[in-house]
Amino acid sequence: MNSIQVKKEFPAALDDVFNLMSKHATYNIAFAPMQVERIKDSADAEYPDGLGSVRAMGMGPVKPLKEQITLFEPNNRIEYQIIKNPLIKHHLGIIEFEALADDKTLVTYTIELQARAPFVSKLILAQLQAAIKLGLTKLAKSV
Repeated sequence: MNSIQVKKEFPAALDDVFNLMSKHATYNIAFAPMQVERIKDSADAEYPDGLGSVRAMGMGPVKPLKEQITLFEPNNRIEYQIIKNPLIKHHLGIIEFEALADDKTLVTYTIELQARAPFVSKLILAQLQAAIKLGLTKLAKSV
């Protein structure tokens, strides 16, 4: 299985970083001009972007990529998978949160990916790694 991992320290408390990164709308900032929209709420009213929620990603009215939150542990871990994508056989995103100090949090973002065409996986992961590094840097500056 091909995978990437990006680590980024945020100059903020664990609660604040988790609250920022657990909202689908945050990814509009991190991955602009890509747009992210929640299309299905979680069953948990406290965390509408939590377990079971689905987000669509794309540009303008065309948002073909759908991701579903499959694990949601506040202040600890979020996992999501791409759903209904004929080009991707397996995609798992894992975002882990660790308090390093009262005002410092480490975010570890891991993606496992297997495309239907094997040689494509590494190309997609290289692009995702660059986008995630840039996106996490933007978010770390926003807190």
